[in-house]
Amino acid sequence: MMQLAVVGAAGLVGQSVLELLAERQFPAERVFAVDGPEHEASTVAYGNLELDIRQLDEFGFENVALAIFVAGSAVAREYVPQARAAGVTVIDFSDAYRLDAEVPLVVPSVNGSQLEGLEAGALVAAPNCTVTPLAMALQPLLPLQPRRLTVSTYQSVSGAGQKALEELAEQTTALFSQRDSENTVFAKRIAFNVLPQIGDADADGHSDEERSLSAELRRLLQQPELQVEASCIRVPVFFGHAWSVNLEVAGDIDLAQVRNRLLAAGLQLISADQHGGYITPMEATGNDGVWISRLRKTGNSISFWLAADNVRVGAALNCVLLAESLYKAGLFE
Repeated sequence: MMQLAVVGAAGLVGQSVLELLAERQFPAERVFAVDGPEHEASTVAYGNLELDIRQLDEFGFENVALAIFVAGSAVAREYVPQARAAGVTVIDFSDAYRLDAEVPLVVPSVNGSQLEGLEAGALVAAPNCTVTPLAMALQPLLPLQPRRLTVSTYQSVSGAGQKALEELAEQTTALFSQRDSENTVFAKRIAFNVLPQIGDADADGHSDEERSLSAELRRLLQQPELQVEASCIRVPVFFGHAWSVNLEVAGDIDLAQVRNRLLAAGLQLISADQHGGYITPMEATGNDGVWISRLRKTGNSISFWLAADNVRVGAALNCVLLAESLYKAGLFE
């Protein structure tokens, strides 16, 4: 039996990782909850247990075989090397290593073969929560020879963390109470509004989120020449992301075959006579589905609506699936 640490355990993704580890009965003899001093909580739930949160700057990584980092890029850059120096295998959910050619970027159902041959002390990067469900939806369509992807994302505020959730709640209450509201997390008011930029924009007008989505997606799908035009948008929803997807392909499109490919890949495909014809972010939240609806074709393009729980599916579940894959590969024996 092995010991495991979740670094960033008090955050939204960290709590979800712990929930899934317990729910899926990951075979760890002991789980450590680790975080920095900025979080006021002293304990965090792990199944029916409450784990004491250990301070990151005092934690000894030599006690564990696997560490799941969900604490942001600054923490990852400082502490991942320390963990690896102690022989710990690391899964990192931050942008610190996602585009490092020496570090595999992996979603097990998309490119799980990248985990083959790894040894104890390895580092594996997990993609952005906006990229993972999208890659899962596109991977079954690769035989159709994709040429160009046009995608608009509608991203909930939970993707920006706990303080973003609080800001949306406080602004909503203030507006209903006819009080002035403040914004500190987002550049402009998010309540009853839509923000068409996530992160800073470069000289060409592409935002940080749009650049990372394009680069990570190409790497995951091993499609370096795929043209990607992304528009990443923040919407006043607490949990659950959605994507409007248009994929131009070189091959012939048989929608029945497309449906079969998506279903065979384990995706949840909604027909016009189910759930009112589509799934919303609200309906996708709290479950492990990657939901596809409004599937249609126009000429040589496939279009569909995608929805998933960004915290659970887009982030935490992929980290846990990576941990399960590494365990099955025998890295912790």
